[in-house]
Amino acid sequence: MTEPDKQRGFEWWHWAAGFLLAVQVVLFLVPQFRPGSWGWVCWLFGSDRLLWWGMAGLLAIAAAITSAVRRPFWTRRRAIGFGMLLLLACSPSFFRVYPSSYDDAPSEIAFRLPLEGPVTVGWGGATPDVNYHVVAADQRWAYDLVVAKDGRTHRGDGQSLEDYYCYGMDVLAPADGVVRETYIDARDAPIGVLGGYPAGGNQIVLDVAPGQFLFLCHLQPGSIAVEPGDRVVQGQVLARVGNSGNTSEPHLHIHLQDTPMSHLGEGIPLLFHNYRVGDKIIDRGIPRGGITAEGLSGEVIEHVGP
Repeated sequence: MTEPDKQRGFEWWHWAAGFLLAVQVVLFLVPQFRPGSWGWVCWLFGSDRLLWWGMAGLLAIAAAITSAVRRPFWTRRRAIGFGMLLLLACSPSFFRVYPSSYDDAPSEIAFRLPLEGPVTVGWGGATPDVNYHVVAADQRWAYDLVVAKDGRTHRGDGQSLEDYYCYGMDVLAPADGVVRETYIDARDAPIGVLGGYPAGGNQIVLDVAPGQFLFLCHLQPGSIAVEPGDRVVQGQVLARVGNSGNTSEPHLHIHLQDTPMSHLGEGIPLLFHNYRVGDKIIDRGIPRGGITAEGLSGEVIEHVGP
């Protein structure tokens, strides 16, 4: 076989790219059948951008070296191969909304809002336009709650934590339960600085029902008033809103999942009960969030009742 004939054939990196694309197809399809833990494991790996960008990048470097050595650099099959590598790098973007096994089986617990007074839903709801959390298996149905006045979450220039209306507010137990875990060692992050560890910062995990664990995150350092094993009742003060962990500004993150392990598990729809939206009283619902270039577009809600 002549050299040009060899160059027209598929090379090892073509097969590697094809194999990895096939793996991604499997990782995407498995969760669609709602197989429980298998679903979130597949989604965890398939949606990891750094993992797939890294593999696609390494293969692209190897492919470029191979193509440079075995000229001509461009052949039809090499062009197809580089297209496959581009598709591989883009593949995590198809993992947009995690198909939780609980999407049609929300929790039956009558959760109350964890903050008193008018609260704005920064992120919350079923779709990416109102809730960026939907891509994460464990946080599929998470909320970010803030307090806003005249469409702003802070007074002044917002450079100080104390400028934010929700900073230091009491966090109330949304339901009866037992404290499963707490994390208390994180510091408040400066405004706008992401990357704090752990991502949830200071947090409380409540065991509220068999297989249902409620996460309250980004709490103020030194404010957590409960310990693992404590039994709490709905409405009890647990902590204060802070800015610890991976957060750009003070807010309360809350979500429900089926394991007590952060980032490992499936999100369960958490419906709030007895709250007001404008003049309308909602007995049970999922408040809608949203943040646009113009500012907050989420619903303003307020707990009603005891």
